Amino acid sequence: MNVHNEFNGRAVFVIQAGSINAPVNAVITAPEDPDERLARQLARLVQRQWHREADVRGLLDPVPLATRWVADQAAHGDHEQLAGYLEQEHAGDLDSFAEAFRALPKQRLVLLGDAGSGKSSVALLLLLALLDRRQAGEPVPVLLSLGSWDPHQLLPGAWLAQRLAEDYPALGGAAVAERLLTARLIVPVLDGLDEMSPHLRGMALTRLNESRADGTPLILTCRAAEYDQLVSEDAVLLRGAAVVRAVPVTPQDALEYLRTVVVPQRHAAWEGVFATLEEELPSPLLSVAASPLMLGLLRIFAGGSGDPVVLLRFGGARELEDFLLDALVPTVFAARPDGPRWRAGPAERWLRWLALDMTDRQSAELAWWQLHRRATDRQRALGAGVIGGLATVVVMVLGGAPSWPPGGLVNWAVIGLFASTLGGLLGQFAWRPVGHWEVAPPLRGMFRIQPGSPLSRVPRPVLIGLPALVLVLWLGWSLASLLSYLQWSQNHRGTEPSLFPVAFLAVAVVLTANRWAERLAPGLPRGNESVDPARALALGRWRTVLPALVVGLLWAVCIALVFLPGQADTAGSLTVALTAISVGAFAGACRLVRSLWYAYLHARLQLAFTGRLPLRLSAFLADAHRLGILRQVGPVYQFRHARLRERLAEADRVSP
Repeated sequence: MNVHNEFNGRAVFVIQAGSINAPVNAVITAPEDPDERLARQLARLVQRQWHREADVRGLLDPVPLATRWVADQAAHGDHEQLAGYLEQEHAGDLDSFAEAFRALPKQRLVLLGDAGSGKSSVALLLLLALLDRRQAGEPVPVLLSLGSWDPHQLLPGAWLAQRLAEDYPALGGAAVAERLLTARLIVPVLDGLDEMSPHLRGMALTRLNESRADGTPLILTCRAAEYDQLVSEDAVLLRGAAVVRAVPVTPQDALEYLRTVVVPQRHAAWEGVFATLEEELPSPLLSVAASPLMLGLLRIFAGGSGDPVVLLRFGGARELEDFLLDALVPTVFAARPDGPRWRAGPAERWLRWLALDMTDRQSAELAWWQLHRRATDRQRALGAGVIGGLATVVVMVLGGAPSWPPGGLVNWAVIGLFASTLGGLLGQFAWRPVGHWEVAPPLRGMFRIQPGSPLSRVPRPVLIGLPALVLVLWLGWSLASLLSYLQWSQNHRGTEPSLFPVAFLAVAVVLTANRWAERLAPGLPRGNESVDPARALALGRWRTVLPALVVGLLWAVCIALVFLPGQADTAGSLTVALTAISVGAFAGACRLVRSLWYAYLHARLQLAFTGRLPLRLSAFLADAHRLGILRQVGPVYQFRHARLRERLAEADRVSP
């Protein structure tokens, strides 16, 4: 960032995106301070995530683009004695902007600008610069998107704690996030006030002013027009905040940038573009080049094989912007260094469908646990029933083939009856709305004694010791019964021992495992886990398949323990074993089809079959992120800019 002495009488900050080269570890302080230890842990998580994301977005490029900002305190800021002011003598790179922010009395800042002016990019770079110079006891900047906040439903503190727990689950949950917020060890960097519904923006600022009245640091980004409407019509602004506003990129900066990013061998082909910018006469190209977003798209276009002469043929800036947005996906997918993994045509069709889906949901986020909304409960139940019926046919044919020919009419009628019955039951289990489940409390929370209840007056040693004693005695009885039965099975002398305690214990274990499976059912990221989208999906799959396997295995063991002791021959034992396996498979399948991950899997396969999404969705989204189409925010993806999402969601295409 460089600060020029004058820009229409106001301080001008020139921020260059490539001024951060490498992450710097947080300063280590005394280990006896638990809050600081948590803050250092959060700082490492935030720095690792956003440095990688800044690299993906090209913000750490060795050829940076200067973004100019001017102080806008008089029009949109609070009183100078409350908000402070950005002194003109600060000069240098992005580090100077960070120091200017740190010098503000309340460390509150609003970044305003038009669409594509670089607000989110500067917020990200400012976050990294603040992390770079963070000292012990200072707050940790955390970048969050405001699009998911409903201020009518959640207060800012509760929403911030919830988002921190979701985006940084390794921190330890919402309680730890609330602790850091209470200790003023977090600087919320809230991106995209303009992405909220218009009727929520004023309430959001009011809530922020109410909850942050103690002067907690805060950084907010918003489009200038939307914020101006809030200030002029609703008479609400962020209290105690300094305000800066992005100004258009100058033709000289745009020309210098494009001359640098275009390879020397293609300068001759781009001379028409260079001349248009150098003349500084009003034109669609000059208007488009004033936006950092569009300059970035021009750079991507320059890296492809397109003819730059086409950029001069448009009659309006909007048409040229649409052309550059339309050229983005084909260019980046065709320019992969390892060859085209996905063809540009299908890739664009899939991204357009995702943009339409996000628009319909009025959400800027793309997460695996949201995709199931594109498949109805009826479709999911039908799919589960068909799969269950076919699986039953296979099991009965394979299991009955050694003892009876499966080709008889009566046998096939029996198979069909069982298959239709079990398939119908499985479909009924799958007929359940998903997507609104809450994570169940830990098992110990289910047995918590309420204050004032009769059990609360019982001494704690009795409450803990008596159940433990019963459990130990029952385990001993079960073990003795099992050993007695094994000894009796060798010589069959005396009365056959009962396996009732073993079977009862197995049923208790099954019921406990079922409650555990209910706790894991949503499969959403939580404590001590990665925030990567691919890892979040893997966790959801693991939390679905593992409980299904455990529940199915326990049910099979229960059936075997109850019925195997009464069998005297091999054929009977084989029948019981087959029955136990079938019951276990059915119990596991019932658990599987009731999960959020199964709903996602069904919707993904259905959408892939109809051509709206690729079969390997996770790999495709990861590639789109690496190519700069998407950006990663915690466990979810977003399009790199709302303007790109809006363009992809449009039905019409614009060509020169």
